[in-house]
Amino acid sequence: MKKLSLIIFALLGSYTYSMSQTNNLSKPGGLEDIFTNARERTLGLPVGTEFPDFEYIDLNGNKLEYSDLKEKLIVLNTWFVGCKGCKEEEENLKKLTQEFKDRDDIVFLSFAMSSPQKIERYFSKWGDFGYKTASVDKKWVNEKLKINSSPTHYIIKDGILVEQITISLSHYLLADWYKNRILEFAPES
Repeated sequence: MKKLSLIIFALLGSYTYSMSQTNNLSKPGGLEDIFTNARERTLGLPVGTEFPDFEYIDLNGNKLEYSDLKEKLIVLNTWFVGCKGCKEEEENLKKLTQEFKDRDDIVFLSFAMSSPQKIERYFSKWGDFGYKTASVDKKWVNEKLKINSSPTHYIIKDGILVEQITISLSHYLLADWYKNRILEFAPES
């Protein structure tokens, strides 16, 4: 019970902090402050390290192997059904994937830490957000990616983690910042 209380407290604190940071968007330098603070709070793999190998079957039955994607810029999101911040950012993620839909050099993947059935029910009710989605084990995410917060966003270029940030992209300015971050790493098209 004590462990559950601590988890709930941490999640509420993280959510309250992210909402207070959204209020900083109107201040000069506020956007960069939000991302600087988010980077400082984000645990996980150090930026600049090799991203761990993975292989999975997406919800459509397609096999995806990391080795086949290394030449592309990989934009990865970890989330789970029931995550409030994950739900709040979905519209912005849909817009993001639509903007890049004609780019063969960028692939959008999501690792959902929920069962395939739960994800499929969720998508049938709310629609997907344009990422190729696979159900993954939370333990794998915790062990391999060294992260236990959602949503977490990753940009991987040439097998190297170049950006990792745990923040909901629920505000359009945050989503625009992320889009520009993707473009910084994307090869010229």
